[in-house]
Amino acid sequence: MGSEGAAKKMAIVASKGTLDMAYAALVLAATAAAMDTEVRVFFAFGGLGILHKEANKALPPPQGMENLPELARAVNWEGIPQMLKMCQDAGVKLVACSAAMQMLGYREEDLVEGIEVADADRFIEFALEAHSSLFI
Repeated sequence: MGSEGAAKKMAIVASKGTLDMAYAALVLAATAAAMDTEVRVFFAFGGLGILHKEANKALPPPQGMENLPELARAVNWEGIPQMLKMCQDAGVKLVACSAAMQMLGYREEDLVEGIEVADADRFIEFALEAHSSLFI
């Protein structure tokens, strides 16, 4: 860990594009940011759908929880596009994996505004300094 008084850092990998995994990554990121933590979320493979400006409006719920969209609305949870904006407003850095984008045919213009595109090594440099790393 870092020295006492050093800025707290959290690295999150979002690798799945279902609604429950999107909520998990974004809620944790926003909460950590609210706790004065520098947060980066690295979106790879299925997780890239969370950043896609059209696909993220209707991410599939996990099997067995088809009613998740209704449950989220019932407790006034925001949709994924709004959650992304909330994270960005809180200072969370959202990073799309360039290799996964190339492999899956994503273009930068497919993504919501304000997304950084980077290779895994740039994220790993941050993760190696982080106090906490999560794989979702």
